[in-house]
Amino acid sequence: MEHTEARYPVPNSGASLARRTTAAAGVAILALVVQAIVDALGVELGASGSTSPFQAAPLIGATVVAGVGAAIAYAAMVRFTNRPVRNFVAVEVAVFAVMLLPVFLAPPSGITATGQGLLVLYHLLVAGPLVGFIVGAVSV
Repeated sequence: MEHTEARYPVPNSGASLARRTTAAAGVAILALVVQAIVDALGVELGASGSTSPFQAAPLIGATVVAGVGAAIAYAAMVRFTNRPVRNFVAVEVAVFAVMLLPVFLAPPSGITATGQGLLVLYHLLVAGPLVGFIVGAVSV
């Protein structure tokens, strides 16, 4: 029987997975930097006030929830499948696609096309680092 070595190292403990997830969430703070630039430039997004998806609290909250969900999903893939990275990436691509549906099908009231594009960018800025760090493609 042939032995194959994984391209990406599987975390050997919960602490290792937590460290990877925390690093990814830290990198996802780029979304806040982008938001600060958008605010400084005065770009019209069409949504404002405390319920706006462009406020810091929703951005941070969504990043934390996504990180916890991704870590749990990856831990389950490691525990129950032979190819955790492949399966995790497949699940995350599906989750990413589903998460974009509300942006296009039921955007928050008054949001502009620029606002929708920015929401898609935020999704990418959070999802990319999460997947990369969690599977070990980026070492911590």
